[in-house]
Amino acid sequence: MSRELQSPQQIIHLLQQMEEYSQNNAAPLPLEEDMKNLWSGIGFRIGDYNFVVPMEFVREIMKYPAVSQVPGSKEWVRGIANIRGNLLPIFDLQGFLGELLTPIKRETRVLSIAREQLSAGLIVDEIYGMKYFDQTNFDPKIGHNAKWQNYYRGGYKLDGENWVIFNMQQLIESKDFLNVAN
Repeated sequence: MSRELQSPQQIIHLLQQMEEYSQNNAAPLPLEEDMKNLWSGIGFRIGDYNFVVPMEFVREIMKYPAVSQVPGSKEWVRGIANIRGNLLPIFDLQGFLGELLTPIKRETRVLSIAREQLSAGLIVDEIYGMKYFDQTNFDPKIGHNAKWQNYYRGGYKLDGENWVIFNMQQLIESKDFLNVAN
């Protein structure tokens, strides 16, 4: 495949055209006032329910790793995984919340959370990435399952779907969550 070499002037002209095109067609940045009204978090699914968790709790999102079972632990404790030389306990969030254990599928993910002295991996059905919500649309009545009410605190409606804010702080302070032994 033969290509004609272009002169430096032609290359500079081409780069200038590309820059001009980008500037004319780029999406505008949001206004600073709009940014102040946004709440964001990582969106995920447990069963049929959509949740978001503040970014400050999430260290990493990963595929379901190989785990070693922990004898004498509760059913929702899936085991412990070696993640780049660090041991990470892996918990089934849906199982902890009193439902059936999460079936491990291609889209199953683990939210690696870290807060103070606690690090854990929480199995969820699927991750939706970053979600952004207008804070003025917060609704404290949005929730899903009454059994889970200790772990959520309202939410947002986006494109006709409810997105419940998962209260990760409440989870990691819960004696039920910290008591993993049978």
